[in-house]
Amino acid sequence: MSRGCFKAKFQVPAGDFAEVRIPFSHFSDKWSPATGEQTATCSEDPSVCPSAARLAAIKRLEVWAEGALGKVHLEVKSISARGASGASSALGKVPAQYNSCSSGVQSSLRYNISSRKEPTVPVPVDPSESLAEAVCCDKRTKVYAEPQFLYQAPDIALFEKLGEGATFYDSACGVPLFRAPVNRSMADFKADTDEHGWPSFRLEEVVREHVRVDKDGFVYSSCGTHLGSYLPDSKGPRYCMDLSCIAGNPSEIVV
Repeated sequence: MSRGCFKAKFQVPAGDFAEVRIPFSHFSDKWSPATGEQTATCSEDPSVCPSAARLAAIKRLEVWAEGALGKVHLEVKSISARGASGASSALGKVPAQYNSCSSGVQSSLRYNISSRKEPTVPVPVDPSESLAEAVCCDKRTKVYAEPQFLYQAPDIALFEKLGEGATFYDSACGVPLFRAPVNRSMADFKADTDEHGWPSFRLEEVVREHVRVDKDGFVYSSCGTHLGSYLPDSKGPRYCMDLSCIAGNPSEIVV
């Protein structure tokens, strides 16, 4: 087992140079030094995922080819890291003094959330802000949420798009936040969400490395994004989230 050194598999097509993208969520720092195979994946164990702090501390990159079946010839033109797909290049339209997010809200959010371009919140914010920018990044809206049952809107239809399950990513920086359903059915996840009116997650579904609760019960990501509220009920811990803030695309590395 290896800890602190992250590894992910990738394949390169033969011929001319081609861009290969590897999501950060495909990396793990638990792998066998004998075989090179991961012994725990990021989806199975969030503790093996590369966090923002670990990524910032990287000092060396290596490319390793498995040559057991013959010689390997690989030419690498460049290796770079990118933010989440579709992320804005600046911190967005939220004034700096009110902005809690470490990066701009992505421009192509999942579930058609980017179509909500108006900041429909009951407090004054900059009119140029989108719903996601206002709810997820603007400190002036801290005690407010996106419209209840937004996930049910015909052009969003969250549960029609999830299949058997999904990972939900930060709408700004793209880190994984929740995986659902875990230890329950999709029907249970939907019923929990329908009961409250916002996507509702249980403790087993939280990527704890990237999710924290403040003293007032507000939930934030490791990137400063305001995600929603912590509202435990008779069944235990419950995280009631704004879909606008967990509809991001994952961060990735490009080879």
